[in-house]
Amino acid sequence: MGKNIKLLISIIFLSAILLTGSKAELTNKIIISVGDEIITNYDLDREIKYLNAITIGQITELDNQESKKIAIDSLIKDKIKITALSDQRNIILKNELINNQILRSSQNIGFRSIDDLKAYLNYAEYEFDEFKKKILLELKWNQLVYQFYKNQIIIDKEKIDKKLKTLIAEQKKNVEYQIYEIFIENSAIKEDKEIREELNENNVVEELPKNKVVYEKNSGIIIETESASYNNKKDSIVEEKSIEKIVEVKTDDQITIDYVIENIKKEGFENTAIQFSSSPTAQQGGNLGWVSESKFSKLLLKSIKETKIGSITEPIPISKGVLILKIGNKRVEETNMDLDKEMEKLIEIEKNKQLNNFSTNYFNQVKNSIKIKYFND
Repeated sequence: MGKNIKLLISIIFLSAILLTGSKAELTNKIIISVGDEIITNYDLDREIKYLNAITIGQITELDNQESKKIAIDSLIKDKIKITALSDQRNIILKNELINNQILRSSQNIGFRSIDDLKAYLNYAEYEFDEFKKKILLELKWNQLVYQFYKNQIIIDKEKIDKKLKTLIAEQKKNVEYQIYEIFIENSAIKEDKEIREELNENNVVEELPKNKVVYEKNSGIIIETESASYNNKKDSIVEEKSIEKIVEVKTDDQITIDYVIENIKKEGFENTAIQFSSSPTAQQGGNLGWVSESKFSKLLLKSIKETKIGSITEPIPISKGVLILKIGNKRVEETNMDLDKEMEKLIEIEKNKQLNNFSTNYFNQVKNSIKIKYFND
């Protein structure tokens, strides 16, 4: 009798193990492979929680398919960066750098301290260690890009001096705008062939000599903010041009500017930025924060000044895409300028602008060398 009881207990115990394993298999089912890296259903669930946390709940306002697509795109980008970093053993990050970046990220989300962030993440059912892992990945990626391209950074001292003189002339009053951005890449826009031919005929697209870094032109559309993704690219610059001829047809892979604007009216600017913007600020609803008007090109500043607070600008064609800005607010502050610090800031902005371009180019190179496979449910 005792042997039968032991046998029964063993059978129940084994069944529990099998059921647990079966449940884990369902939970961790592989849905995508990115080279040697895999993405599971569990990863997708955690990524949605992460995006929901850093956007303060905006992801939950989207429908299930849209939030999944955004999360999958984010996971694929992470896996591509992990692949590129897999054979890099010489990247060492100081704790001070890590903590400073975590603090900046906390403040970008809207928290004053890391402790406030931890409390919020706990409420949002997302682990702080997972958040820190995301920060570490971005820091390592940035360090990798810097190591590869640091010798290709070109600083135009004359240009920096000119900007500093402009800042000195305007130092008594610093006008800042709270800016939100949506940047739509050309590859995502359904475009009529006629407009491309017309751009070429009118020399709207200006080809530049190889290996020459592009700098601001009077009529160029540039915003020199570290987190902006629409700075000048290395091979071409697009001047001011009407966008009226972009066709009003939406396909599976491409959108129209009219469709984006309609989406802004229906779902709000921030949600539309999350869905369609190609800028790194997309996950934060396009939030660029407070930006001094001295950081904008003349054309962008003109467009911003012509737009009422709380409204959006007209679509602005720029290098590699189309930009839409929302003017959240405006403030004017008296400033006491430290010239040395301002010079350092301007140089840092220029470096970051060029490194952002290098980062995008290198990421695309790595992505093109990796096979991405989707598995059916």
